[in-house]
Parts: sequence; structure tokens; C-alpha cells
Amino acid sequence: MTEPKGQLIKGDELESLEGSSSFAALLREEGDDIRRDVFMLLNPKDSVSGRLQAGITIVYPGCGTRGHSHGDQEEVYFFTRGKGIMGADGEEWGVKAGDTFYVKPGPFHTTRNPYDMPLEFFWITIKVE
Repeated sequence: MTEPKGQLIKGDELESLEGSSSFAALLREEGDDIRRDVFMLLNPKDSVSGRLQAGITIVYPGCGTRGHSHGDQEEVYFFTRGKGIMGADGEEWGVKAGDTFYVKPGPFHTTRNPYDMPLEFFWITIKVE
């Protein structure tokens, strides 16, 4: 029998090493679990129509977004890294890199990341006329 020539280590199955000084341990401390970064790519004032807004959000392990709703905008999320949970008006869907999620104007929606790797997504909104 021959020895394997390599080993596949799947990124979405990695777990962080826990220790008192690890970032993962800090994120799991009691208190505010809304920890994410948003990078604005396009603001409405910078688009010709004045209706487009786009950005990238990173939701850290064990955290989520505050959530929001907008009655006058459609929104599309494209998940680029990790996996998580997308919620809209009480319903939830598991999402992962490569998935797209569409939100109609109106519903309250939020994103959670109960996993050990960051969840990253591109989003774009357009104001409905």
C-alpha cells in the first residue's frame, strides 16, 4: 500500500484554537455579539442614478449584524467566503460562499455567523422608484 501524496484540508471545516488571548475567545465573551466590518464600495451620491449602494461586509465568528429593513430598496447579497445564516422576517436560510440571497423591499433581515471562520459577502441595494 502506498502512502498518500498529499492531504486536503477543507477551509470550511477548520476550527480556531481556543485560548484566553485568541480573537475567537474575545468574540465569544458575554455581551454585544454584533461584530462586523463594512467596507463601502459605492454610495448613492457617487452613482449616476443616485439609487445604488454597494459594499462588502465581514461577520466575525460567533457574531452577527444588527439587521435592518428598507421599504424603498431591493438588496442582493452574494456570499464570497465562509458560511452563515441569513434571516428575513423570522425565516432563516443556511448560506455559504457562492450563494446569492435576494431581499424584497420591506422585510427586516439580518446575517449571523455561528461558525469558526469569518463570513464575507458583497451586497448591493437599489432604490425602487
